[in-house]
Amino acid sequence: MENYKLLKFYYEREMVVLFESYGNFTSGQTSYRALISRKSRGMITLTDKEFRFKSEKDNILFHLRLNDIENFSVKNRFKLPTIELVSVQGMSYTFYPHKKERSSLTTSKRATEDLFRELTRSTFKKENPILFETIGSLKNCAMEEEDLTSEALPGIIFLNEDYLSFKPFNEKSIVQISILNIINISSDMSKSGPAVNIQTKEGKFYSFTTLKKHIGRYSKEKTKTERLLELVNQAKIYKSSEQTRLEKEEKEKINRVKSMMEVSSKVRLDMIKTALDMDEKLFTEKVFQWAKQFNFLIDGDYLIINQDTATDFLNDLSTGPSILSRRGLKMKCRFCEKLIEYGVKICPFCGKETINS
Repeated sequence: MENYKLLKFYYEREMVVLFESYGNFTSGQTSYRALISRKSRGMITLTDKEFRFKSEKDNILFHLRLNDIENFSVKNRFKLPTIELVSVQGMSYTFYPHKKERSSLTTSKRATEDLFRELTRSTFKKENPILFETIGSLKNCAMEEEDLTSEALPGIIFLNEDYLSFKPFNEKSIVQISILNIINISSDMSKSGPAVNIQTKEGKFYSFTTLKKHIGRYSKEKTKTERLLELVNQAKIYKSSEQTRLEKEEKEKINRVKSMMEVSSKVRLDMIKTALDMDEKLFTEKVFQWAKQFNFLIDGDYLIINQDTATDFLNDLSTGPSILSRRGLKMKCRFCEKLIEYGVKICPFCGKETINS
């Protein structure tokens, strides 16, 4: 028991508290009576690792890891601004922070938005830190000729070096635009602006506007919108130059391997490893995968090349996921947190889809 308490103490000490407030919490389909009851009242805590609720009456602790959160949104339930959260297991939870301590009938819209914001930051931060984050709105359409007159969704805009993302307050969805997938970035200073307009390779168009809150109402904020435009442009330039450099390096490596295979069908393993600039452990793992996939043979210190599949092998080495995999780079499955290779769409450990659409 003492060991358990000690482990719990060290575990909690390592967590960073992002939000804490008295509030109400229920699971599953809830009624107004259940939502505001004293039994549902307690302490809501969000840390950098999990969401927790400790009931005041029964002293029962509920906790959910951030990686087990599927989605969440702000909903007005029984005239109360609440957050509805769905776990990866399909369980739903409804909760809201109090405006006044231990008063279930008074909820704070501002505190609910603050909690939503912290959930967004911690859930979607993932591998890269957030470079820019603000309350904003998003409009989108399929064609440039279409007027962006659809109702703007309010939510959180956030940018890291790989994605420009938007999490709406009132919908269980998220829009993620790969920086490398953006082909045009422009500023809209028309009457409907200011806004940052984005066009992707698929021909989709998005319009982002930053907002500020004044006397309970949102209004457009020109300064932050201009800052967003500047940062998205910088991110695009950086990622494009990084991709160009990476492609050049990889082309040189693959050409070295190609030259070896053109003069001999039997190539030393250490020469291939050196040409691809791979470490020993990773190369040993990959060479057996290649042998199986392309019907090569491993004969002592040599790789026997099957000329019928040699071109397919070289083409495979040139793909983006293969490049990242050869560099030993891995990503965490967003559900089970195990390390998996880049480009894998289905996690081999938990069987869930790893890449957001």
